[in-house]
Amino acid sequence: MGHGPKQPSAATVEANRAAAARYALDDRSDFADADRDLIAPLPGRVLREDGLVLFDPRDFAFLAEDAPCPDSVNPSLWRQSQVLSKGGLYKVVDGVYQVRNNDIANLTVVEGEDGLVVVDCAGSVESARQGMALVREHVSDKPVAAVVYTHTHADHYGGVKGIVDPADVASGKVPILAPGTIASFDKFAISENVIAGTAMSRRASYAFGSLLDKNPLGHITCGIGIGLPAGFTLSYLSPTDPITETGTKRQLAGLEFEFLYAPDTEAPEEMHIWIPQLGALTCAENANHTLHNVQTLRGARTRDARNFARYLDETLQRWGDDVRVHYGTHTWPVWGNQQVTGFLEAQRDTYKYIHDQALRLANRGLTPLEAAEEIELPEELARTWSSRGYHGTLHHDVRAVFTKELGTWDGDPVSLNPHTPVDTARRLVAMVGTDAVLAEGRRAIEDADYRWAAQILHAAVFADPGNEEARALQADAYEQLGYQAEGPQWRGIYLSAAQELRDGISPATVVTASPDTIASMPIDTLFDYAAVHLNGPRAADADIRIAVNVTDATGANRPWHLWIRRGVLHARPGTSPDPQLTVTAAKELVAAVLLQPAGAAELARAGRIDLEGDTGVLDTYAALLDDFEPLFPIVTP
Repeated sequence: MGHGPKQPSAATVEANRAAAARYALDDRSDFADADRDLIAPLPGRVLREDGLVLFDPRDFAFLAEDAPCPDSVNPSLWRQSQVLSKGGLYKVVDGVYQVRNNDIANLTVVEGEDGLVVVDCAGSVESARQGMALVREHVSDKPVAAVVYTHTHADHYGGVKGIVDPADVASGKVPILAPGTIASFDKFAISENVIAGTAMSRRASYAFGSLLDKNPLGHITCGIGIGLPAGFTLSYLSPTDPITETGTKRQLAGLEFEFLYAPDTEAPEEMHIWIPQLGALTCAENANHTLHNVQTLRGARTRDARNFARYLDETLQRWGDDVRVHYGTHTWPVWGNQQVTGFLEAQRDTYKYIHDQALRLANRGLTPLEAAEEIELPEELARTWSSRGYHGTLHHDVRAVFTKELGTWDGDPVSLNPHTPVDTARRLVAMVGTDAVLAEGRRAIEDADYRWAAQILHAAVFADPGNEEARALQADAYEQLGYQAEGPQWRGIYLSAAQELRDGISPATVVTASPDTIASMPIDTLFDYAAVHLNGPRAADADIRIAVNVTDATGANRPWHLWIRRGVLHARPGTSPDPQLTVTAAKELVAAVLLQPAGAAELARAGRIDLEGDTGVLDTYAALLDDFEPLFPIVTP
């Protein structure tokens, strides 16, 4: 059935034109700020070593500042995307420089007396290398004296091996500072991207629009950055200098850095950074030129909106009188004390309003969806560009507060034990008939009632995914919803759904469980990752006991023992009392044995691991593991 996207309907054209009246489109200050102090434009494409093009700024030429908003894009999202299309090396203030928009996240370099301090590393090795080459050419060729991770998300540490030599980190020559203990940072950075990585990658490919063509009918930007490079290299190096207390200070390259520890905010481990000599502040991802996610659509732990506000207020108390510039880890800086404090106050008030009003309505008995339909930001915040929903959305963030504070049940008994979507769809269609469902879907589309059309046609598709008319109609409804969405993740999800209904599943472009990430796992997280591959029903009667000796570069062993009983994989540090098999290997090869046990015999023959005991246990274990298919269906059963 496959064909390309359709044009916006007359109703969508009218909806987007009407939406423009809600926005302060005459406020062009962000365009000037995004252009301010450009040192050098991006040099061109970001390439992988094999020549694969990961990012090409020319793909976004359609977002030129003087280009009128097309009818297929919400005018607020069009404006944000035009600002984000500006990329290059910029001076923030003397001593602080940023490479913006060759990746979804920024690369920030602080020049000290005798070295460079890199604050976040972009999301890919390739983008980081391009960014550092710009810095070397136009700013300074001083050595990297330190790296700082602001939080545990991959787009902020993934480029680290494009910044520093791992040997310099291992030797202590270049410290890596990060919030939380080393074990905690490793745990959250790795587990979020690996243990649920297959599901997260599939969902992220929808939310970030990476399956869509880059044009006004497809992907615009990610709202918080230009986009995710496709096929990039994600690296990781563990931090070496943990920051666990607010007020901690470090001398780095001759400059004083002071930290505010802000856990359980936008990430499980996060921190704000103040450089008093420069009057420069970053609040990491707790303050951006967008409303952030309280719960991500790609899938991650639900965040605490109250903590966003709490730590932003503490930041204002500590440094609000002295701050001269705020440089973001995404988007563009804010200059001037009054402008920075106003920006941070608006971000603080937005998150606290969402938190407090969601719980007010919960205490009045409203369900999450009912509250999300009712809550609107006060006019002053609603017309503040940085409070608009370019990453999170107000509707979804309200529902996320319910999840964080009250759990996933919405309080309605009907949702305690509902039938599956497929069973529900089949019962509904059997009751009213396929023809009636399709007729109602067509009527809703003709009346521009796209939300209802998508909802009712969902039943027809799930009852019979081979019904081409149902798929085509639902794709049409999703597409118009995407064209009208202000939030780019909503747009990406709707348009990706329409494309998949028409053309089938496309290969994933976002892979968070990279080899470097898996190899960097703390050993307990590695066992957790293996455990989620265990097929519980198949393993219900299994009795497997494996001793695992994890070796390091010195030849020392860390003994662990793994056992499977009653369909559960457990692991503990220490020697095993009665192992059926003993595996001795370096950690990265332990990962290979746990996740691909069929290859263990070959590793043993090559002398890379040592196996003692009943090697047939590995065959039994292999038969109990599930493989994760990264292309599972979303819009069909």
